[in-house]
Amino acid sequence: EAITSQYEYKTTKLERKEDGKFVVRPTSVKYQFKTKRTVPKMGVMLVGLGGNNGTTLVGGVLANKHGITWMTKEGVKTPNYFGSLTQASTLRVGNYEGEEVYVPFKSLLPMVEPNDIVFGGWDISGMNLADAMERAKVLDWELQQQLVPYMKDYKPLPGI
Repeated sequence: EAITSQYEYKTTKLERKEDGKFVVRPTSVKYQFKTKRTVPKMGVMLVGLGGNNGTTLVGGVLANKHGITWMTKEGVKTPNYFGSLTQASTLRVGNYEGEEVYVPFKSLLPMVEPNDIVFGGWDISGMNLADAMERAKVLDWELQQQLVPYMKDYKPLPGI
């Protein structure tokens, strides 16, 4: 089963005559798109997996996937995908009897769920991601402690 859509791309074609004047002709190309409704497995390979960005990305996704909460000075924190265009945004689909109707962006097309992404990558350091996360000092300490069991088995491929 698939989702199909048609799109017509309209543009112009220019032709220069001998007298230097242009002739403008409208043109169009019709495209048909087909997207499977089932989402395949997706992997992401990062250069610098053991750095600040890599450990924060993997740690954030794992915190979401496993529902990890942690305490800070401001109170209990819960992971979320706020700020993610595909996970937190909505899109107006129309108006129903005077009421604007919005749906989650991710419900319009089949998309990979971030919690299902498989991560890997390279780094010049051979540290596992739990140790690299501690070295990076980006994530709150209590969150790091809870992520260690999930991140200790991630080890970057050699960078050189």
